[in-house]
Amino acid sequence: MADLAPVGIYHIEPNGLLVYCNESYYELTGHPRNTFTPMSWLDVLLEEDLPLMSQEWTKLLEGESVSFEIRLKRPFVPEDLIDGEKAEGFTWILAAAYPERATDGTVVGILGCITDISRQKWMEGFQKRKMLEAVELKRQQENFIDMTSHEMRNPLSAIVQCADWIGTSLSQFDCDQNNVIIPRDVIEGYADATETIVMCAQNQKRIIDDVLTLSKLDSDLLIITPIDVQPVSTIQASLKMFDVEIQNSDIDLRFQIDNSYAELAVDWVKLDPSRLLQVLINLVTNAIKFTMAESRRKIVINLGASREPPTSGSIEYLPRTNNRRDMTKGSAWGAGEPVYLHIEVQDSGRGLDEVERTLLFKRFSQSSPRTHVQYGGSGLGLFICRQLTELQGGQIGVTSSVGIGSTFAFYIRTRRCRRPNASLSAHSADQIDLARVVSPGIVEKLRTSTLKPNLPSSAPKHVLVVEDNIVNQKVLSRQLHSAGCIVSVANHGREALSFLEKSRFWKGQEITGIELSVVLMDLEMPIMDGLTCVKMIRQLQREGSLIGHVPVIAVTANARSGQISTAKESGMDSVVTKPFRIPDLLPEMDRLIRSGKERELERSASAPG
Repeated sequence: MADLAPVGIYHIEPNGLLVYCNESYYELTGHPRNTFTPMSWLDVLLEEDLPLMSQEWTKLLEGESVSFEIRLKRPFVPEDLIDGEKAEGFTWILAAAYPERATDGTVVGILGCITDISRQKWMEGFQKRKMLEAVELKRQQENFIDMTSHEMRNPLSAIVQCADWIGTSLSQFDCDQNNVIIPRDVIEGYADATETIVMCAQNQKRIIDDVLTLSKLDSDLLIITPIDVQPVSTIQASLKMFDVEIQNSDIDLRFQIDNSYAELAVDWVKLDPSRLLQVLINLVTNAIKFTMAESRRKIVINLGASREPPTSGSIEYLPRTNNRRDMTKGSAWGAGEPVYLHIEVQDSGRGLDEVERTLLFKRFSQSSPRTHVQYGGSGLGLFICRQLTELQGGQIGVTSSVGIGSTFAFYIRTRRCRRPNASLSAHSADQIDLARVVSPGIVEKLRTSTLKPNLPSSAPKHVLVVEDNIVNQKVLSRQLHSAGCIVSVANHGREALSFLEKSRFWKGQEITGIELSVVLMDLEMPIMDGLTCVKMIRQLQREGSLIGHVPVIAVTANARSGQISTAKESGMDSVVTKPFRIPDLLPEMDRLIRSGKERELERSASAPG
């Protein structure tokens, strides 16, 4: 009967000699039929599993019954396919054995059986793989929602606040009167707010279009859609959005074309201008931000070209992440000659050390994917810019020296194309138009209008705005000024800590330091993010370097409940999610300021003496 059993049956002596096994045992294990030496049956086991077998064998010799799973060297290759996947691997067996004892209890033999469970084990692995794929898909979907939410909330916040500004300004005069004296700053505010509203609205429309398209995709979060454009005119048109900011900051911004571009006679090429400008605008915005505070303020944008990807020069390009496919090889790109466009953004800012250069790119890869908005297009952060360049067959890199400046560079793959007809050219122009419906001349004309000064409110609050997005920084600061606040700004957490060292919260600066009421802190920022900054603030409070409690409100586009909880656990007193209205923010600021004063009174009352 044992010889006919569908499972392998065996009898082994305590010295390891296989004295009996049935036909199923031979077929399952592949054990040689004429080899009967002590422990010869170990030769059929996978070498990595021998330690497990040794443990189980010891238990059997000590009189214990065992049941365990183990792998054989014999491959497992079934004839059928499962869900299109070929089931390959090693043979798995379920072994069950018990000791045979003499009358005195001595172990005199081992009896057991083995069952082939290879298919079950493969199915377990198959189910695990499918589960991991489902988890990964869910993670990608959540990241996509986070990214989209952040992209939509940031410009919406500027839209809402600018609309509030217009409404507040309109309430300052009566349109029914014949003689209307309009304050100069109100008129200038109209022009500036109108321009910002339109630019943010157009930016928002493109993001919504992306959402509708990307909702059909399982994993690729961004798509590249080529159209026929002239790179030079595309870049020149995009740089106009910085005119007012460049003039106000007294920055010398130059756009120059490298000889390599002219030597290749590049004219019309196929590329996605919106994706190109997302990267470029982000780099220019960063350059402005880190240059405006320097004594020498200069930004140079250089456009070059080559037939092959750049392999030399001072720029060290980041290696490809291998998780983004090159989307420039589809049929939509035509059959024109490939041309690689190189763009460098060189600034005379403070420069970056090695640690800061690393943080610029790795910081965003360690947090939930989302887009780091710097105004214009989507104005994505450097991590997303890296993904965008790779999707366009390129790479991004940086070189920088502290005290000298930084050069961010990237290249993308394009294809030559013929000059399109007039209608297509107009369509291309529409694609890259940045909604400059209010020309600089309008602002200048409005400045000649009759003025009526605004009166500041009494007992103003001093607010520190920590925000790396220049547009949000400007809009929020202006609204707070209108509400009677004194406003200081910091571009990231490290600058915020430096400001606190000069405030009355800092030990030794209680009398001569800057009066500070509350801090409004963004979360996602380069150099030092908001969560890291607030943790350091609370640590400095515990150490005694900061006296009292610094009120900090997180102002963020991250709206998930888990993200809000994380912010509060990190030390934020409150969280305000974008978009928000100033009338809603001010009461929360007042509440925290009152709470801080009450804490200070309690601390003073409990102090000895």
